[in-house]
Order: sequence, then C-alpha cells, then structure tokens
Amino acid sequence: MKKQFILLFAISLSLSSFAQYSQLQLKDTVKVKYPYKFPILGKLAHEKGFDIPYPAGAMFNFFWAKQNIVIPEIAVGFSEGLLPDIPLTDVSNFIKFENITANAVSVNVRPDLWVLPFLNVYGIFGKTWATTEVNISYPIQMKSVAELEGNSAGFGITGAGGLGKYFFVLDGNWVWTKMTNFEDPVGSKVFSFRIGRAFKIGKNLQSNLAWWAGGMRVNMGGITQGTILLNDVIPPETWAVRDQIVDSYWNWYETEASLPQKKLADQTITPIMNKLAEADGSGIVKYRIRKEPKQHWNMIIGGQYQVDKHHQFRVEGGILGNRKSLLLSYNYRFGI
Repeated sequence: MKKQFILLFAISLSLSSFAQYSQLQLKDTVKVKYPYKFPILGKLAHEKGFDIPYPAGAMFNFFWAKQNIVIPEIAVGFSEGLLPDIPLTDVSNFIKFENITANAVSVNVRPDLWVLPFLNVYGIFGKTWATTEVNISYPIQMKSVAELEGNSAGFGITGAGGLGKYFFVLDGNWVWTKMTNFEDPVGSKVFSFRIGRAFKIGKNLQSNLAWWAGGMRVNMGGITQGTILLNDVIPPETWAVRDQIVDSYWNWYETEASLPQKKLADQTITPIMNKLAEADGSGIVKYRIRKEPKQHWNMIIGGQYQVDKHHQFRVEGGILGNRKSLLLSYNYRFGI
C-alpha cells in the first residue's frame, strides 16, 4: 500500500551531484601561455599566476544515502478492477506513522565546464534504486517496504575561489527524477558549501591532497501522485503476520473507532485488510502525498587525491543528524 513513500530517490540523486572544489593556486611565475578558450578570463588568471584546472571534465559518481522523511499530507484510494473505484481520500489526520526510513543508491555522470575561473556549470544524468520502509502506528501497527528505480536529469552551478592556502565552494543544483509508478517527475534542490585546504604531495607540482568540511541542505518538491499494485508494497514479514494485523484492525474498528473514523477506514483501509486476510495481493492502490526530509541540513566532510590535472579521486560523507551519506567519485579533466 505504501510505495508512495519512496522519496529518498530524489535526495540521493541530488546529493550525488557535488561541486568540484577550486584548484586555484598562486604561482611564483608563469612560464607558458594559457592555450585554452575556457574559462573566459582564464588567460588573465593564468598570467596573474594562478594554476587553474582544465576547463572541461566528467565526474563519475557512486552515491549511497539513508535518512528519515515525513509526510504531512497523504491521500489513498483503492481499485479491484471489477468493483467501483474508491477515490482518493485524505487520511492525513487519520493514519499515523512511527517512522519512515529511506535508502537510496545512485550512479550518475556529471559533465562540467568552467565558464569563468570562479564559475562552473554542469549537467547531471543518472539512475537511482530506492527502498523505503514505512511503519504505521495507528490505527494498526503494520510494516510496508517498497522498492523502485528511476532515471534523473538536472543541472547545477558552482562558485569557487581561494584565500591564501584555503579554498571555498558554493554549489546549487536542481534535479528531476522520473520514478516507476510516479505520474510526474519529482524535483529536488540541493545547496551546499565547503571550506578546505589542499596540500602538495612530493615533487609532483600537479599532485595534491585536499580536505574540506561544510554543510548541505536538501529540499524535495511538492506533490507526488501515482498507482501501485498492493502486492508490491506488502513485504513477506507482513504477510507472515497478516492474521494478527487483521485481528488488530477489526478489534480497533469494533471497540475504538468513532463513526467518522469507520467511514474513513471503509474508504481506505478496510479493502486492504480484506485483501490481506485473504492473502490476496491483487488490487491497485492509488496515492497522492506531500513529503519532505525530516532534517534539511547535515554536515559533510571529504577529501580528494589529485594524481595530476587530468585525474582526481574523491570521497565525501554526510554526518550528524539522521541523514547519512557516502560519495565515491572519479573525475577526468581536459582542455578545450
């Protein structure tokens, strides 16, 4: 019943789009001319003594994230095909959740270009696999686990610079993800900042190791609506205790529920309980939900090893609060 709660896909794809920190480093002298058309003003920056990164590149990312989400608004409907459809009914003040935990794994590629020495633009193209565990606490205690996947596309803007031996990065990106069983793509917005420092390694002037810390804010957009087979959102452990769940529901219905609650339950939960009692996973659940992260901000720490100006390897983790994440990426850069 609860595949509509798959929300972290949007977070995971947007979180996996990280800004590339500035490699601007002041040199004592400049011995060669700047040969590339980008970034604009790149030649001037080079003549001033800054060792700027190659202007174009592609970053290949693997991303994992886990966090809690909340659903302020939810409407549910049901259809068995032959019987009249039960229309979408608002149950925001009726069904209560103990917790909703979302996990996501994403892979994506991020082509980018330094348009100015301090301004980078990039695209995001990826795929996500998401799993959400929903625990209903009222009027029954019931667990639902749902899985789905989707494709995403988006864009972002990065501002970067340096002050002495330190660099700073500001990044914002917008991603739209089309998930299975969702009628419309889901939008997400991510803003992040980083402050760090790079250290030279050995005698290779192009090699360095950088560390940084910062913060990230995630927003997911709006209303999600769609349909899903009942069997796809009832996990095996719920089917195994279906008699207990059904008995608990009817006990609540007969002894505790008010007349308005019974009317609302008959429009939403009772058809699903009947299917559960019959061990019948047929039927289509319709849903409309508004969701958001339980925690918008979290702290990030990371590091990058630059082999040379062509190849960089990065790791970054999200810590503190209930959002945890891990990013592994490889970046290849070249001149144009």
